[in-house]
Amino acid sequence: MQVNTGRQPLTANPAWTKRLCLLYVTDMNAQRAAMAMVVLTITFYILWWGKAMLIPLAIAATILFLINILSHSIHQLKIGSFRLPEALCFVVALVTILSAIGVTVNFFLQNINGVISAAPGYQRNLEALILRFSASFGIEEAVNIREMIRSINFSPFLFNLGRTVTTLVGNTVIIIVFLIFLIIEQRMMRPKLRALIRNNDEHEDALALIARIRKDIRTYLGIKFLTSLMTGVLSYVVLKIVGVDFAGFWAILIFMLNFIPTLGSIVATIFPSLLALVQFETLGPFVVTVIALTSIQICIGNLIEPRLMGNSLNISPIVILLSLGLWGQIWDIPGMFLCVPITAIIMIIFSYFPSTRPLAVILSGSGEILNTPRREREAGN
Repeated sequence: MQVNTGRQPLTANPAWTKRLCLLYVTDMNAQRAAMAMVVLTITFYILWWGKAMLIPLAIAATILFLINILSHSIHQLKIGSFRLPEALCFVVALVTILSAIGVTVNFFLQNINGVISAAPGYQRNLEALILRFSASFGIEEAVNIREMIRSINFSPFLFNLGRTVTTLVGNTVIIIVFLIFLIIEQRMMRPKLRALIRNNDEHEDALALIARIRKDIRTYLGIKFLTSLMTGVLSYVVLKIVGVDFAGFWAILIFMLNFIPTLGSIVATIFPSLLALVQFETLGPFVVTVIALTSIQICIGNLIEPRLMGNSLNISPIVILLSLGLWGQIWDIPGMFLCVPITAIIMIIFSYFPSTRPLAVILSGSGEILNTPRREREAGN
């Protein structure tokens, strides 16, 4: 015999059912967030612990992207209806990129020791210049000024940069081995994808998605490399005309530092400008150097590059600074150079998947992501 208590079971009550569903969803979201934090922590620990092997791998991957960019550009060139075969284009790009890197690194290492050796002399000249300037205004705290100037020492930065480049040169064999395996892996991507995805339609969708992602990454790296090269070349012309010592070295350093956002541009302008200040007896070369280098950085970094990039790679400045600090802590100076390309690649990949697209919007500066997955566009239509 069933006793009627006048109460409905909890599962039969719509309000309680809704509350239970909300609690379940909240619990699931909390579990996912906790799992994501654990995975993220483990990932960064692995990146830090294995940086001796992962940095050469990241450099090899960057070199491969540059080779692909140049190979694609060469293949687009044609005389009438004739085009070079893709394999030949790839070989030409491979030889060109590796030769250019070798010449650049060799020139950099030959000059950096001279710059480090001359740095104390330039610093003494700067000290004497500021003391004369302070004396002309009747400032008597010469001792404090001298101590402040001596605390400004750029030699450790140059030494660490040179040591980093030397270490990477010592890992040349490892980088080349990684590059060879990445080239082989790139060639085997289509057969592996065919083995993983049997359905023809899904296989074509996957190929199209990978092609679009690779195209966007290739576009970003190509434009960044081109704008950095333009900045370095124009800076070299200015420094050579002014007569600043080690103009070629500073041009290469400006090219490299241009991959580090904000901070890199500032440092790239400060170093040769200070050298112009202490090298010449008048302020004219210093003023010309500062104005010219700053104008180059502003025109290329704030006008030309954004127009070429578009809004799809408009990374938030806060994200850039956080990425710069994070990758600098994990991989030191190489991480600072690679932080923005890595962040941009992550943002590009995230923008193509509906589940990760909100993360790409968060990483962006304006919230506008132009890359939309095909299925999402079709659903929107």
